Amino acid sequence: MSIKLNPSETALVLIEYQNEFTTEGGLLHDAVKECMEKTNMLENSSSLMNDLRSKGVQIMHVPIAFGPGHSEIGARAGILAGIKEGKTFQKGTSAVEFHPSMAPDVSKGDMIVDGKLGLCSFFSTNLDFRLRQKGIKNVII
Repeated sequence: MSIKLNPSETALVLIEYQNEFTTEGGLLHDAVKECMEKTNMLENSSSLMNDLRSKGVQIMHVPIAFGPGHSEIGARAGILAGIKEGKTFQKGTSAVEFHPSMAPDVSKGDMIVDGKLGLCSFFSTNLDFRLRQKGIKNVII
């Protein structure tokens, strides 16, 4: 089956390709390392990103980052509480930087979505606004 999408109406949304997950030494790397290696996730993602960018698809990166103390998080249980307790994704550290193979290229029009402080990349971010401003009708996640 073949699917045709108009590149000018399409965005690739890349969520949390940050060192905390993707790089040896990241506090959450061990939790995802086996899956990343088994699926060749970084290489496949980087190849897809570069291919779609060259075809004119809008590339959007959605990082997550918290200030010192993670005061943005009020959760007492669940994943967000674990992020706060583990002091992961702290602004100003290499943990929140993008993996080198997935780094945004703003000179080629890549956009970095602001405001991700939870599990959803739409809620509390400017992703919806950016998609609408660019006339995006198709989203690849």
